[in-house]
Amino acid sequence: MTVRTLIDGLSGEERREAFEVLWQALLGEDSLEVPAWHGEVLSQRLTNPSPGPSLPLDDAIEEVRRRLDGRPPSA
Repeated sequence: MTVRTLIDGLSGEERREAFEVLWQALLGEDSLEVPAWHGEVLSQRLTNPSPGPSLPLDDAIEEVRRRLDGRPPSA
């Protein structure tokens, strides 16, 4: 069984939980390097923020979850 097959079989809530577990594991790695382009994207976003209204953090998280739950599975 591949990781992809395992993930495809999870519900949205199980995927979020798996993501949290994976994220916590990655945080403990000393060798994790952030690609240079991440800094470039962050710089661009700070210079040119989204024109849309900002949401409180809890509302933004719920909006992301709603969008993720509503998207079709990737191939």
